[in-house]
Amino acid sequence: MALADKAQDDAAIPPLRLSRVFHARRETVFRAWSAAEHVARWFAPECCEVVEAAVEMRVGGKFELNMRSPDGTANWLRGSFVEVVPNARLVIDMRVDDSAGAPLFRAYTELDFTDAPGGTRLDVTQTYTMIDLSKAWMVEGAPQGWNSTLDNLDREVRRMEAES
Repeated sequence: MALADKAQDDAAIPPLRLSRVFHARRETVFRAWSAAEHVARWFAPECCEVVEAAVEMRVGGKFELNMRSPDGTANWLRGSFVEVVPNARLVIDMRVDDSAGAPLFRAYTELDFTDAPGGTRLDVTQTYTMIDLSKAWMVEGAPQGWNSTLDNLDREVRRMEAES
């Protein structure tokens, strides 16, 4: 495939944009992204589980996790923090690899945390760059995956707030 064709295919994937209001303090929602112990509890769609996670919340720090689907297939999400503004904004540049380590796609993820009536609004923008075009179906399912993942985040922030 010519480079121009690949660039055209990447441009055809619109960024994912979604918002969710959590009935929790902004500090709590932000903190749920800050440590592997929290991320491991929620950063996967309902059908999957996180079996390993590493989070170093600082510019250049890692954001990595191994996600396993019900059929046992594992995918690695390997990334690093590009921007960290406490309780306000995170930017994470991620790459998803298959279980053999072959790169599938990149996901540049921008997260904005703002106060909202009754809690915290999280705005997610994720921009994709396909590496393996045969795996484009994975990106097509991102809205459903993110909605399920944010349901898990909601449970985690409620748990965190109940403990504090």
